[in-house]
Amino acid sequence: MSTVLVIDDKQDNLVAVTALLKNLKPDCRVITALSGEEGITKAEQELPDVILLDVKMPGMDGFEVCQKLKSMGKTRHIPVILLTAIKTDVESRVRGLEIGADAFLTKPIDELELVAQINVMLRIKRAEDLLRNEKLVLEDLVFERTKSLAESEARLKKERDFLKNLEDASPAYFVAISPEETIITMNRSFLEAIGYTLDEVKGKDYFNFIAKSDVFQTRNAYELIANGGNAVIENTVLTKSGKEISVEWHSRALRKENGELDFIFSVGIDTTERKRLERVIFTRIEEERHAISQNLHEKIGTYLSQIAFKSEILKLKLKGRSPEESKEVEDIAQMIYTAIDRTRELAKSLCPIDMDSGGLRAALEDFRIEIEEKNNCTFIVQWEEGIEIENDLVASNIFYIIKEAVDNALMHGKANNILVSVSKKEGILLRIDDDGKGMPKQQPSEGLGIKIMRYRAWLVGAALEITTNAAGGVSVICLLSEEAARGQLHKQVSEIVATYSKETQVFVIEPIAIVREGLISIIGKDSRFCVCGEAKNSDEAVRCISRIPVDIVIIDIALEEFGGIDLIKALKSRYPSLEIIVVTDADDVAFVERSFRAGASGYILKSEADTKLIFAMQAVLSGKQFLSERLKEELIAKLSRDENTCNDVDKLSNREFEIFQLIGRGLGNRDIAEKMKISVKTVENYRERIKNKLGLENSAKLVRYAVQWMLKRG
Repeated sequence: MSTVLVIDDKQDNLVAVTALLKNLKPDCRVITALSGEEGITKAEQELPDVILLDVKMPGMDGFEVCQKLKSMGKTRHIPVILLTAIKTDVESRVRGLEIGADAFLTKPIDELELVAQINVMLRIKRAEDLLRNEKLVLEDLVFERTKSLAESEARLKKERDFLKNLEDASPAYFVAISPEETIITMNRSFLEAIGYTLDEVKGKDYFNFIAKSDVFQTRNAYELIANGGNAVIENTVLTKSGKEISVEWHSRALRKENGELDFIFSVGIDTTERKRLERVIFTRIEEERHAISQNLHEKIGTYLSQIAFKSEILKLKLKGRSPEESKEVEDIAQMIYTAIDRTRELAKSLCPIDMDSGGLRAALEDFRIEIEEKNNCTFIVQWEEGIEIENDLVASNIFYIIKEAVDNALMHGKANNILVSVSKKEGILLRIDDDGKGMPKQQPSEGLGIKIMRYRAWLVGAALEITTNAAGGVSVICLLSEEAARGQLHKQVSEIVATYSKETQVFVIEPIAIVREGLISIIGKDSRFCVCGEAKNSDEAVRCISRIPVDIVIIDIALEEFGGIDLIKALKSRYPSLEIIVVTDADDVAFVERSFRAGASGYILKSEADTKLIFAMQAVLSGKQFLSERLKEELIAKLSRDENTCNDVDKLSNREFEIFQLIGRGLGNRDIAEKMKISVKTVENYRERIKNKLGLENSAKLVRYAVQWMLKRG
């Protein structure tokens, strides 16, 4: 029900309007007031829906009452209809509307018009009330949302303050790296540790700017993390002042809603002090191992040898008087000899490097022999002259790196050929190459063997890289130098020829520089052939040939440290389509046979090179073998003879055959060791195997046999 307030100073008017409204709007409640003051009071109390207000009233007229009502908060929204019989001019109407009146009617009032105006005012009032209610609801909602937002901002500020305090107080390092491998941000701890400001590092390439060492494995680990994998990265970070700090990183890839990589967030722990202590502890352990090994070998071994000697004397004394007791003493002596062997084996396992017997080089040669005997593979060792590793701890760790790499190549890579080279390249460069299966492309993390190699390299201040080589196998590269500790790994051999024509590419391996130049000159005279590279030893040859296309190799089998025949075998095993021609002074047909069995396609003497080399290259390219006429005749003559000695010698390996020939020339063990760059003990091992293969009882018979064989060969 709607309520109408009628304000008029005449009672008759109030009665008439009330009767009219009740007649025309029976659902309307009417209240009245005889003055402006009374009307204002009732308006505040009743809050009517419409007010009918007479303009002409004593005291406070209708204009003043309307103005008062429209200025009051509770009544300003109530529609007011002014009624007048006197002030009907335009000015009065304008004044009424300006002070807030909603309608202006003149007396005498038309009944229907009055009701129509009241209905309009009621509709306006209901609409305005609805809007006010919605506004109030909206204001309440905005207030609640504003309050909630303020509370959220307060919580967010508290969390930001917490994170900021955590960042400032935490010793951990934070770094965010973009998919483009640039630095997005770092926390204060990391910036203070490396000595940079955020502006100096932001946007820089992380791997080349900060992680300058261990770049290869660090980048691989980050690629693994970016692809959804997990990896704990431990690398060396270079500070602005050049100082190195070791950091262990735990990283996570954060992605956008569409799944694309947003950035990699890494938390790092400074492990520099821990690493320093580990190095000290490990060094102490190695020193103790060496001391134990030395005591076993020198003290206990010597003491057991004295006991064995006394046992032999006692056996001789008892032999005539008491044969049974003499036999028991002999058994005791044999047990002592076994104990001596076991003691020496234990000493060698504790310390494989004997610095007094050739050091790392000799130990490496013994290891090579052991591997070749136990595995069906070719193991090549090349050691450049003038390299000495005098520190036994460093030598031991380098040896174990080699051993771990070789074991991995055989066990996991199933390699057939292994090459270990030690050379001078901005320090001491160690390289282990194999032709195995290589490293798996999808590898969740590095295996234990690789981690051990990295750890040992770090212990001795060396840089270590592990990568796939051109042959498909694995290359382990270790550089021992001050630069290596800063990640300045020796650059790989650059391309020898930038571009290659359609000419046949020839690679020359010759130890003597002037002879090598002569061969290159002969080849260069024919436009069909191009010399794409040269090497003076096996180390250089293997490294270069693995990086450039080669069609023919010209090789002298008389290479230092490592036999050319074994190199031929290794090259043919790795590159089956490679054609190899031997150009040498070795005119013994035994070398011809062994060269061809190893994989050579041609064999000529250096004295014939000027006239025969081009013909030999043309022959092997056409799928034929080439052998000079004189050597061909000698080979046919040899095959026609039935010489058991030759058949027996053919049982020897290439290395054993080389030593056998040196024995036949009258060289002793020490001379052979110096000439072949191996230890005396290794020569003795070779002599023992040669005697067994030839069925000879002692060294004297071996020397006599070898000398006679050499005399027969002329």
